[in-house]
Parts: sequence; structure tokens; C-alpha cells
Amino acid sequence: MPGPDPDAVWLEKNGRKLSVFYENYLWTNNAGNREARAVAMLRRVASRDWICRWCGDALPDWRRVDARYCCEGCRKRAARLRRRWPP
Repeated sequence: MPGPDPDAVWLEKNGRKLSVFYENYLWTNNAGNREARAVAMLRRVASRDWICRWCGDALPDWRRVDARYCCEGCRKRAARLRRRWPP
């Protein structure tokens, strides 16, 4: 499944306040799933869960809302560690 449009939803910081903006679809002028994605992204940012679970950097705006890692390398490093040290 392809990822979301990288330019459709973005974060902006004004001082201490963080806002999420999104664009409507071009031809239909409908927000569709972008509004739901913006709300979910803002919820994760507010709960301080919009960071990579491996390196601790902030996730890029274009990542999926349910992403846990900032890049493929971090995801693979975490998987290798889980395989090496089973619970």
C-alpha cells in the first residue's frame, strides 16, 4: 500500500503551539481521509508519541500516522535486536 501524499498534511509550529494543516483534494475539494489523518497526527504529537522508537528523532510529516520508526534502517535495527534478544 502506498504511503500518504507527502505534501497533503504538514505540521507547523508557532511559538509553543503546534498545528496540523491539510489540503483538500484537487478536483473534488473534499478533505476525505486527510482530515482524519491530521487529527490522528495531532493526537500523537500531543501525547509525545510522534518520535522514532529506535533513535528518538521526530518522525517526518510524510510518514504514515501509525508509523513507529523514522526510516527503514531504524525499523530493521529494532527488528534485529528483537530477534537477537527474545523475551
